[in-house]
Amino acid sequence: MQASDFTPIIGDCCAEVLDAMYFASVIETRQSFGPRPDAELDRIAFNLHFQGDVHGWFGVHLSPATARTLASNFLGEDEDALTVEEVEEVVGELTNMLCGSVASRVEGRSKFVLSHPEPVSSSPPPNQDALISDIETDLGLIRTWVALDPETTQPSDGASRVNS
Repeated sequence: MQASDFTPIIGDCCAEVLDAMYFASVIETRQSFGPRPDAELDRIAFNLHFQGDVHGWFGVHLSPATARTLASNFLGEDEDALTVEEVEEVVGELTNMLCGSVASRVEGRSKFVLSHPEPVSSSPPPNQDALISDIETDLGLIRTWVALDPETTQPSDGASRVNS
C-alpha cells in the first residue's frame, strides 16, 4: 500500500467528520505527495500513529483562528471563552476523528489501533511516503497528511486497498 492509495477517501472522510461534528463545509480538496514545508509558522499541529494492515502517521495542521472556530462549533461555546488548552484538545480530537474515519475505510481484516494525538511542529518526516491534503473549508484551511511507515508498506500492485 502506498500513501497515494488514500487519495480517493481523504476528501470524503474530512467532509463527513467536519460537517457532522464541527459544522464546517468542505469547499475544495487539493492533494500532493511528499514532504512540504509549511509556509505559515503560526500553526497548530497534531499527529498520531496508527497500526493495522499498514502502519503510519496521520497529522492535522491548521491556523489558530481556524482551530478556535472549529473548537467553538464543536463545544458549543463562544470563541472568546475558550482557553488555549481547550482549543488544542479539540484539534487533537479532530485528528483522532479524521484518522479513525480514514482507517475505517481501509480494506482488510485488521483493526486499526490509534495512538493518542500529540502536538507536533512539522509536516510528515522527510523521506516518507506521504499524501498531503489541503482541505479548504468555509471556516479556513485544514491540512492533513498521511505518512506510511516504509517497513510496513508494500509496493502497490495497482489495486486500491481502500474503500471509497
